[in-house]
Amino acid sequence: MREYTPRQSLKLLLVGSALCGATFLAACGDKAADSSALNTDSALGRDLAMAASDSAAAPKLQDVPAPEPAPVAAPVPVAPRPRPAKPAPAKAPRPVPAAPAPAPAAPTSGVVAVGTTMNFASNQKICSNTTQVGEKFTADLTESVSASSGLSIPAGATGTFEVTDAKTAKNSNDETVLSVRLVSVQYGGRSYPVQATVENASTQKLRSASKSTDVKKVAGGAIIGGILGQVIGKNTKGTVIGAAAGAAAGTAAAAATANYDTCLNNGSTVTVKLDMPVTIRAAAAP
Repeated sequence: MREYTPRQSLKLLLVGSALCGATFLAACGDKAADSSALNTDSALGRDLAMAASDSAAAPKLQDVPAPEPAPVAAPVPVAPRPRPAKPAPAKAPRPVPAAPAPAPAAPTSGVVAVGTTMNFASNQKICSNTTQVGEKFTADLTESVSASSGLSIPAGATGTFEVTDAKTAKNSNDETVLSVRLVSVQYGGRSYPVQATVENASTQKLRSASKSTDVKKVAGGAIIGGILGQVIGKNTKGTVIGAAAGAAAGTAAAAATANYDTCLNNGSTVTVKLDMPVTIRAAAAP
C-alpha cells in the first residue's frame, strides 16, 4: 500500500473536494455552468497533475505499525540499607560483693610456757614407809592451764607422778623424806611428757612405830622409876612417885626414839612449775 505524507494527503483531500463540487455543478448547472465546469476541470486537471507529480516524488505510504515502545524495565526493588544498630548504652557492671575472707584455720598446736604453775590433787595416799623409789601414782589437774594459740590443758587432765625418794625417820631428830616428780600429763587420748619441779606438797609427818614398842618403852621407864623411888625414898610413897616419873620418862623416850614417816594423803595438793615448755595439740573434733 502506498504511503502519503501529510501534505500529499491534504492535496488529495482538496482534489477530492473539487471533484465532488464539479459533479454537483454538472448535474444541476446550465450551459454557463458547463463552461465554468470546463474551466474548473482545467484547474482541476492542473491540480491533479501537480498532485501526481508530487506523488511520484513522494515516498510510498505504507501502513507500518508504530514501533512498540521498548519495555521499560521494572525498577529493581532496592533493599533498604540496614541502618547500623545503635549500640545499647553500656550498663555499669554491678559491683560484685567481695568474697568473705576465709575463716582462719583452726590452730593445731599450742605451747605451755616455761614457769607455768600446775596444781594437782592426789588420787591415793602415799607414805614413805609404804612406797618405793620408782613407784608411780596419779593426780588430777584441778585448774585448766593456758597455752598459746588459744589452746589449753583442761581441768581434770591426769598427771602421772613418780616417787624419787622415800625415807623413814628412826627418831625425832632424824628426817623423813618423800620426794615425787611429775612425769607426764594425759588428756584427749594423748600423753605429753613434762619436766617440772615440785614447788609444794601437802604432806603429813606421822609416827610409824607399833603400839607394843611404845608400851614397852613406857613400862620400862616406870619400872626403873619405881626402883629408883624405893632406893631414894625407902617407902611406898616414894615408889609411886618414882614410878610416875619413870613412866613419864619412858613416854618421852618412846617419842624420842619412834619412827616417823611422811605421807601424801588422798586429795592432797601437789604444785609444780614447768622447767621446759610443753607443746600440746588441739583436741580432735568429735
